Amino acid sequence: MRILILGNMANDGYSVAKALWKMNVDVDLAVNSSEFAMGLPEWEDGDISTDIDPYNTHRDDIKNTSLSGRIRYFDLLNKVKGRRKRLFSKAKAKINLIRMIREYDIVEVNSPYVIFSQFSGIPNVVYDPGWIRYFPYRNGFYDKLARRGYSKAKGVIITNPDTFSISDTLTYLDQQRIYFSPFAIDSEKYCPFPIEELRAKYINNNGILLFSPSRQYWCEKGNDKMIKAFARFVKIFPDSKLVAVDWSNDAQNSKDLVNSLHISEKVDWIKPVAKKQLIEFYNAADIILDQFILGSWGTATAEAMSCQKPVLMFYKEEYIQRAFGENPPILNSFSEEDIFSNLVKLAKDPDFRLSIGRKSREWIIKTHSPDIVAKKHLDIINQCL
Repeated sequence: MRILILGNMANDGYSVAKALWKMNVDVDLAVNSSEFAMGLPEWEDGDISTDIDPYNTHRDDIKNTSLSGRIRYFDLLNKVKGRRKRLFSKAKAKINLIRMIREYDIVEVNSPYVIFSQFSGIPNVVYDPGWIRYFPYRNGFYDKLARRGYSKAKGVIITNPDTFSISDTLTYLDQQRIYFSPFAIDSEKYCPFPIEELRAKYINNNGILLFSPSRQYWCEKGNDKMIKAFARFVKIFPDSKLVAVDWSNDAQNSKDLVNSLHISEKVDWIKPVAKKQLIEFYNAADIILDQFILGSWGTATAEAMSCQKPVLMFYKEEYIQRAFGENPPILNSFSEEDIFSNLVKLAKDPDFRLSIGRKSREWIIKTHSPDIVAKKHLDIINQCL
């Protein structure tokens, strides 16, 4: 059986493929070379400069031929001059993509590429990183194509447990073919280690360093609640500091909110960094703050937990229990008051902070290890053939 993993949003496909390669499974990974840089394997495992803009980066800018594994690249952007030539080039690239898919027995397709793979005549298993959230109310051309692709798929892998609340209601999906799999997190790579030099750039030895890796998108991440909670927290712990990432829709709104709360000197903004640098920020921090709206986590929470850090974020217990059979050692925080009180609890008790960190790493190894996740994917693929 030849398997193709098509697409690599947030390097989810690459993480699963690496584990399958170790198991000697006949699987290739296909990556769009003009993908948002965070979806390129080099972002995960390459040695990338800290001044790379993920919005304006082509793989040619960060190409790393030392990456191991069976990776095939295609380019759907095709920035050629001239409208006619560009349209022809893009159409040709999509036809070639479908031809490539037909070389395999089954494709595990990461959205948005299901809009193409559904026409390949090859069995599709859709890997949903969260696009399903928008199905009930978006009605654009690509959304309609995506819904069709999901409905025709042999299986749909849910990665965000909160989206069960949506998949359960979609009558065009076969509920017997809805599966759950967590993200694959390599605990040998995402591991605790001292990084005093980076920490010292932001804070003194007695301070509390907070790090929020989330993009600034208030309606999904709740960054505004986090900033308001931190403004209260810093009054109690004046030696504390927050490092946040300067990207996405509400970046300027977040900066304006920080200024209006008069805590500018307590907040440092960094540009998005590749995973090698991101791991250093996880380890430099005392507490990680992720997202406070959606109700389940992406890779950032799991990566930070694997680095043995306590995490504050919001999860919907009903769906997390359904996915994992238990709650994680995360300080569940939805409101500004939740975030504030949990920050104070962690800051006042270093032993509690360390205990939550240790339990977090143990839980991620138990639930998100690449070999566990890869075997789950392989089992789903076998069921869908």
